[in-house]
Amino acid sequence: MKVVMTPNPYRDKNFKYAAQAEQILRGAGVETRLCLPFGVDKNFELPADRTFYNLSEELRNADMLICFGGDGTILHSSKAATYHNIPVLGVNIGTMGFMAELEAGELSQLARLASGQYTVEKSMMLSVEVQHDGQTVYTDTALNDIAVTKGAVARVIQLEVLCDGVQAYSFAGDGVLVCTPTGSTAYSMSAGGPIVEPEASNLIITPICAHGMYAKSYVLSDHRV
Repeated sequence: MKVVMTPNPYRDKNFKYAAQAEQILRGAGVETRLCLPFGVDKNFELPADRTFYNLSEELRNADMLICFGGDGTILHSSKAATYHNIPVLGVNIGTMGFMAELEAGELSQLARLASGQYTVEKSMMLSVEVQHDGQTVYTDTALNDIAVTKGAVARVIQLEVLCDGVQAYSFAGDGVLVCTPTGSTAYSMSAGGPIVEPEASNLIITPICAHGMYAKSYVLSDHRV
């Protein structure tokens, strides 16, 4: 088994927790590779006694990605892991750890990975495509949410939301969020959206400061939306 570890260098000072995890995993017979989840500031000094490998190359034949940090680190790393179709395990050493499965004091549990004593939970992700004049100008994937918002000018924007080609909302406001169940506890919740069970198969549409919102309900498979 091969595990790629991506500690947030700004959270895991001197890579203390990554080193502990590496010792536990290698003691259980697991091959490990240490990679940075993102580029660091040029003035940030990395320890000279640590070897960092290229994340994209190491993920090609990895079995799991372990992130050390907060939810932001997990969100950042989830895109690369999804591209290579491998599961992500979060270890919380940040301030926000809703998405992490383990806390920093539970690293001994990592030894269970070698014997397959774990389950994989599937989470929805969003595929995003932006079109302009009939051309696709941007594509991306997101684990939490996407936001369509107004620019720097202090004014509301007119928005129309269609589901399967049918208008669901028409309103003026600051924007609209489309989020997954995983993202329901993030920006969407702050904007008044519902909290949804993480393994549900739903998309949540949350208007941001809507004014004069009009909704059209329609029936799909005998369920009113």
